[in-house]
Amino acid sequence: MNSTFGARVYDWLRSMRRCIFALVCGDGTVWKRQSVLKRCYFACGAVFFLILVGLKIASNPSDPDTEEARKYGQAISCAVVVGLRLANTTQNGPHWVVLMEQRVVKNWLRSTPNKTSLMAWPGEYAFPGGAKEPADISMQDAAKRELQEELLGVYIPPSDFHVRLFDVIKVKGFRRRYQVHIFIAFASMNHWLQALQIEHLNENLERRMNEFNRLLSNGEFWDLSAQHKMYVSPEVHRFEWMPLRKAFAIATNPFIEYVNEFQHREFVKHKVPGREKVGEQMIEVLENLLKELEPMTNADVFL
Repeated sequence: MNSTFGARVYDWLRSMRRCIFALVCGDGTVWKRQSVLKRCYFACGAVFFLILVGLKIASNPSDPDTEEARKYGQAISCAVVVGLRLANTTQNGPHWVVLMEQRVVKNWLRSTPNKTSLMAWPGEYAFPGGAKEPADISMQDAAKRELQEELLGVYIPPSDFHVRLFDVIKVKGFRRRYQVHIFIAFASMNHWLQALQIEHLNENLERRMNEFNRLLSNGEFWDLSAQHKMYVSPEVHRFEWMPLRKAFAIATNPFIEYVNEFQHREFVKHKVPGREKVGEQMIEVLENLLKELEPMTNADVFL
């Protein structure tokens, strides 16, 4: 029990003592007509009620941001997968491309019909992944589970998930802190990644978005259970095999006002003033990937 909670309980106990004394020992004519036993029953009930009220106030502060502020310093463990493939173009020669997902702008799980909440880094490109759940045995298991979920159920056999831990970084979001485990997956070592059909995946994302818009337009979405909302709410707009250097430029160039037309349209629609700055740690990861991979484009291990 912390000191703040103890102080609240102490104040309530003092209030209850004064209240009980007034009820049992008061000189009012109404109370004199009642038996001592009835007054004791009433006093016990009052004590029980006031204890419940005091505990609820102590555990649920009136300020809705207090609980969020208490959790702010606790980093949320996350895992992402950086899928890499060596692409060949006749114009620029071999270069590395990275699997990126573009996040939606509006956080539909936190929003209401009258309030819009934004995703962290709304409309930005990011590595696929998410937070570790209690059922995940390790961060690598969390990375695999989140990846399969965001790839809309693309099956990744346990024997075909070959990743290595590249870095662990701390990222500060708008309201929370994240400890992100970054895993590297090369397409040449992962058949599921080599065979991934981005066009087909984006078509499935578009179908899901159309179904979501149908639920939203007729008002059904807001009446769904929290679990059902979590299932149908979009988080990813599209996937893309992006040149690694382009991903680095998008993250670091302050003169890029919008990453593409989708982000521009959504920012105007939801009155978002501008892009959220990418963390320095994430930029450092992209920079280190470039330094490590670009000189190795002709290495046989990745061909």
